Amino acid sequence: MKKKRLEYIDVLRSIAIIMMLEGHFMTLSLQSVFRDNQNPIYELWKFSRGLTAPLFLCISGLIFTYLLLSNKVQGWHNPRVKKGIKRISLLVLLGYLLQVNLNSFFFRDRPLLTSLTQIFHILQCIGTSLFILIILYLLKIYILKIPFGILLLSLGIFVIIFSPTLHEANFSNFPRMIENIFIISKNKTLERSVFPLFPWAGYVFLGGSLGTLITILKDYAHHYLFPVTLILVGLLCKHLIYFVLESLQLLPLFNTLEPFQYQYEPVRFCQILVFIGVVILAHKIIVYASKNITFRMNKTTIYTLLGICFSVGSYLFTKEIKTTNQTLTAYLLFFSPIVITLWLTTRCNYNTFLTIGQNTLSVYVFHVVILYRGFFGFKLGGFFKDQLTPFYAITGAIILVFFFLAYTQYTPILMNKIYRLSRK
Repeated sequence: MKKKRLEYIDVLRSIAIIMMLEGHFMTLSLQSVFRDNQNPIYELWKFSRGLTAPLFLCISGLIFTYLLLSNKVQGWHNPRVKKGIKRISLLVLLGYLLQVNLNSFFFRDRPLLTSLTQIFHILQCIGTSLFILIILYLLKIYILKIPFGILLLSLGIFVIIFSPTLHEANFSNFPRMIENIFIISKNKTLERSVFPLFPWAGYVFLGGSLGTLITILKDYAHHYLFPVTLILVGLLCKHLIYFVLESLQLLPLFNTLEPFQYQYEPVRFCQILVFIGVVILAHKIIVYASKNITFRMNKTTIYTLLGICFSVGSYLFTKEIKTTNQTLTAYLLFFSPIVITLWLTTRCNYNTFLTIGQNTLSVYVFHVVILYRGFFGFKLGGFFKDQLTPFYAITGAIILVFFFLAYTQYTPILMNKIYRLSRK
């Protein structure tokens, strides 16, 4: 019997990469005067922005583990092991290459390898974490008798609670490049890693434990009860986690570590569980509704409604906006019709949405090259760094997302045509 595909995994991956694109553009371009922590809208966006990297890391571990354990062949001969090692090598290599600036090297007489190339990129963090995951997987197959999910869950928790102690360790006798792999360096005079293994690898291992659970549940992972359980567990753990960590800190061995009971990473993982549960539940409801509820609306009616919303939103921008609700209403009525119209006119569909999630690596690398001068040293991101108002920053984020939707949709078609022409 053919194994039923867990489509919501692809949906999660697509949402994560779109959140990353939007978040990076807004963070890079928004003027500092609008970064007001007292503004509820900015606070909500800032929360989603903070959720993006942990979500991305968790999903990487979840998908990798799920595919690893779902294969009929287990052990060293599992095709996912060798394919994973190749992928990991590429991730680590690209992570270092993206810190190189060829423009500065060739035209500004600067060294090719700087302190920037010594930092630990998120790609290296994911790659190294997945490599450790493969080692643990092989140990589990051939030596260890511990359930793989428990092993990953324990390692994820260990990485998080051991992080404060490791951050207090003395790395002065180690090369800075090694220090950057493990922690955020205390030396602020040079470039420092944003995604060292401690604590960020913990998210990959915790995501891997969730991927193991999904594999064990098999067909039960398709039921509505699964996302509802994730939401309830996430909410419950969020309120209990500090108490559990505080109690753990009192135990022998743990009481010798630096204080970890108020580490935020476990709470963030609980929030990710809730987020994943909500996405899975919403996906199931939408799929069910699309198959069982017949509701048709002609294009004229759709565009008329979009035009009305856009007009009302435009009108609101001509008036003085005083409250948060007025601001939110104006932005939603103005930008929502633009997004929907772009989606319809560019012929995007559900498969287009899934495709961007299936090309996360190329999208990530390309967006770093465009926004952050990665490898080639392009200055596009520098033109609007901290220069845009929320209106124009949102506009730019929408354009960027649709650019990459088109990129992932049409690049394979273009490459196929080029290949056919080359064969003639």
